[in-house]
Amino acid sequence: MFKCILLFISFIFCDQGEIISIQFMDSMTVEEVQNDLNDTFGNFAPEAQYNIHLYKIVYETIDPFGNPTNASGIISFPDNENQAFPILSFQHGTTVKRDNVSSENGFNPLSLWLTSTGYIYIEPDFLGLGVSEIMHPYCLKNPSAWSVIDMLRASSQFCIESNEIQSNDEIILAGYSEGGYVTMAAHMIMEQEIMDEFNLLVSFPMAGPYDLSGVMVDLMLDFQPYDEPFYLPYTVVSYITYYEMGDLNQYFLPEYADMFEYLFNGNYSGSYINSLLPDIPIEVMLPDVIEDFSYNMNHPLRIYLSENDLWDWAPQNDMYLFHGAGDELVPYENSLIAFNSFIDNGSENIYLYTVPEELGGHQEAAIYCLISAYQISEDNYKNIRNIGDLNNDSTLNIQDILIILSYILDEIEYNDLDLWLSDLNHSGSLNIQDIIILIGQILDI
Repeated sequence: MFKCILLFISFIFCDQGEIISIQFMDSMTVEEVQNDLNDTFGNFAPEAQYNIHLYKIVYETIDPFGNPTNASGIISFPDNENQAFPILSFQHGTTVKRDNVSSENGFNPLSLWLTSTGYIYIEPDFLGLGVSEIMHPYCLKNPSAWSVIDMLRASSQFCIESNEIQSNDEIILAGYSEGGYVTMAAHMIMEQEIMDEFNLLVSFPMAGPYDLSGVMVDLMLDFQPYDEPFYLPYTVVSYITYYEMGDLNQYFLPEYADMFEYLFNGNYSGSYINSLLPDIPIEVMLPDVIEDFSYNMNHPLRIYLSENDLWDWAPQNDMYLFHGAGDELVPYENSLIAFNSFIDNGSENIYLYTVPEELGGHQEAAIYCLISAYQISEDNYKNIRNIGDLNNDSTLNIQDILIILSYILDEIEYNDLDLWLSDLNHSGSLNIQDIIILIGQILDI
């Protein structure tokens, strides 16, 4: 086990998804994980099956202007060198404070659950969080998507270069709240711009604000109290910054414009910012701005919000939308509009799951969404590959021997995963010794 920084690559030579550094963070045994899961989930806790390891990755991505920048995240993986696991990328919910991310705080209940049950778990911090010191591009689809995609690239590189972990080359995306939005954005960009790079099996966008210019605008213009008032200025300040829309004092009342110059710099929590704001979020904005925005359908902010809506496209890979009917922060209509639009646009493998209103609002519905998504993944998508099982039928037999023989004789082309599955003596090449070992395992000798 390497428990120090593994490698440093000069930034100037890096490309998108290139690893800048890797640092060991933590390891836990099956028993330790099980105790933590039992304490957190009680009777809902799964059975931990693997010892697990956690690393922090710093990698290169691009900022909202397309310039190279660094971002960070975590990768945790099961301890079993004879199995290849799917990669599950989880996108976390809204965070303002830069160090309130897993790359700073280590394992969390979700990473413990998923890693110990057989997933390579990754969680990008997002731009503006973790090591990234720029303004977080909140609810901007392109930089959100690329921070995930480049984290996937870095994680795939880590799997290839490490002797401890093997990916089965299958990708699952999931996320809640802002993470639901980012998950859908990543799914869209992966299909529309880099279709052949990843084997994306399925995504689970949960409770995300997919209709920014419609449902979310109407909610803010309703002039009603809102439990997380910082969401509105967080969004508007991000858009002003990255669309270069002018100064904050052109949009916000003076006392708030002054505060927003520093409140979203990554040093303050959402709860602290909320304590400084009115319960009705839109009251931080100038009255003439509110009036112009309300009636001018060509207002620049409206146009930019609509450019970042995520409902008007046609996903091709499987997608399961989850949302609570009683969600007071990110209304259920966001998912309903997206689902109906996807179906109208010709998508076929799209599903919408609704958490009943009586089970609670935005925070309370999360556990039901996450557990349901996990079960769907377990039942339909999770595929752990065992070394030697070349035809993926969960048994070792003569068919696997024939496939390895074809590889050795150059009769069939093979990829990196095929090489790993066939290289039973871990020599880095295929030869008769691998066949002898496989025969021994089949005969149990």
